[in-house]
Amino acid sequence: MRLLYFLLSTAMCNPLFRREALDIPEILEVLDSSLYTNKDTAQQVFQLSSLISDITSGKINPVQSINEGLTLLSKIPNTTSLERAIAIVSAGLVPSNITTIFNPNPINSYNNTNPPPKTPIYPKSTTDAPYDIPEPNLRSAIYIPPTFTCTKIPILLVPGTADPAGLTFSFSYSRLLETNTTNPVWVNIPDNSLSDIQDNAQYIAYAINYLSTQCGRSIGVLGWSQGALDIQWVLKYWPSTRSVVSDFLAVSADFHGTRVQSLCVLDEALCTPAIRQQGYESGFVRALRDGGDSAFVPTTSIYSDVDFVVQPQSGEGASGLLGDARGVGVSNTQVQVVCAGEAGGGFYSHSGMLVHPLAYALFLDALGHEGPGRVERIDLGVCRDSLAPGLGLGDFLGMEAVSDVLGPIEVLLYGESSGREPVLKDYVHEWLEIEIQGEKVL
Repeated sequence: MRLLYFLLSTAMCNPLFRREALDIPEILEVLDSSLYTNKDTAQQVFQLSSLISDITSGKINPVQSINEGLTLLSKIPNTTSLERAIAIVSAGLVPSNITTIFNPNPINSYNNTNPPPKTPIYPKSTTDAPYDIPEPNLRSAIYIPPTFTCTKIPILLVPGTADPAGLTFSFSYSRLLETNTTNPVWVNIPDNSLSDIQDNAQYIAYAINYLSTQCGRSIGVLGWSQGALDIQWVLKYWPSTRSVVSDFLAVSADFHGTRVQSLCVLDEALCTPAIRQQGYESGFVRALRDGGDSAFVPTTSIYSDVDFVVQPQSGEGASGLLGDARGVGVSNTQVQVVCAGEAGGGFYSHSGMLVHPLAYALFLDALGHEGPGRVERIDLGVCRDSLAPGLGLGDFLGMEAVSDVLGPIEVLLYGESSGREPVLKDYVHEWLEIEIQGEKVL
C-alpha cells in the first residue's frame, strides 16, 4: 500500500508520469486517506468508495431494465462529475461487478507491440503538423485485437475525456463493429486523454496513417466526445489523413466546445488541460472553429439535446453540428428530433449515445454508402428500440460505470494542473498566418 501511495502521489505531482490502470478499490482507499486537502472532495470520495462497496456486496441492487435505467438517469441533476458519480452508483446504474470491470486489462494498454509502418509516416507529408512525441510511443498506443484482419473495413475508435479506449468501447462499438464487413482497432491515449489535446491528436494522426498504410486502404474513424473533437483537429492540421479516411463517425461531439460551467467546479486545481481546452471560449476551440467548423471528410454526427457534458446540442447552435463548406458530405442528427415520441427519442445523455440504436444504424449506413449516413435511407423502426441490436442491460450498466464513475476517478488521479489552458503550438499560429496572407490553406 505504501508503494501504491507513492506511485499515486508521484502521478499527482507530475502530470508527465504515465500510468496505466490500477486496482480501483485500492485507489479509492488511497484517495480516502489524505491526497486531497479539499474537505468536500475528500468527503465525496469517501462516499463514492462506500457506495461502490455497497453495490459489490449487494446492499445496492443494479437496475433491472433499460427503461428503468433511462428513467433514473433523467432524474439525476446536472452537477459536478463526482456528485454525478455518487448519484449513478446510489441509483444502481452500474453493474455489481464494477470493480472487476475496472481491473487492469491489456485492451487499455498503450504499450503494445506493433510492427513498423510499411512506408514512412512520421510525418507522412510536409504539409502535416510536426510530431514531438517519439514515433515508438505513438505506435505502441495502438491496440490491434488478435482477430483483426485488413480484409474487412478497418475502423479506428477514439475515446473521450478520462476514459480508456478499450474499456469505453467494450460495451459498445468494439463489439458492434465486429461484423462481417468491419473490424475495429483503437488508440489508447496516455493519461486517458486528460492532458493537452494537441498531444492527444498526435496519437490519433499517427494511428490513422499507420492503420491505412498497413492495410493499404482507406479506413473509418469513430470518435466519442473529445475523441471526435480530436479527430477534427487531426483532419485540419494533418491533411494527409483526409485522403485515407472514408468516413468520420462522431458521437456526442463537442466540435464547438461546451458552455457547461460545472466541468471545473470539482476542484479548480483538478481541472485538467483537456477539460479546459473544451470550453466554448477556449483558445483551442476558437482555433478549431476557424475552418474546422466544416467537415474535411464525409462526416456523420449524432448527438442528444439532454447531454449533460456538452451544451448546446440542439438546433443550429449544436456543438456537434458541422457545416459542409468543402462539399464532402455531412449529416447532423439530434436523436430527439428524428426519434420523437419513440424510445430512441428519450433521455440519452452524453455516454448514452454510445448505445443508441439510431446512431449505430446511421454509422452502418455511412459505411455502406458514399458520403455520410442518411436518415432517409434507414428504417426508423430502430427508434422503437432502446439499445443498438446485440447490446443488453449489462452493456448499458457497464457503459455508465466507465463514463460516469471511472471518468471522475481518473480526473482525481491526474492530479493538480497549472490552472491554465495549454498554449497553442506553433503550427496553429502558422496556419493562421497563411490564412491571413490569403494563401491556400489545405
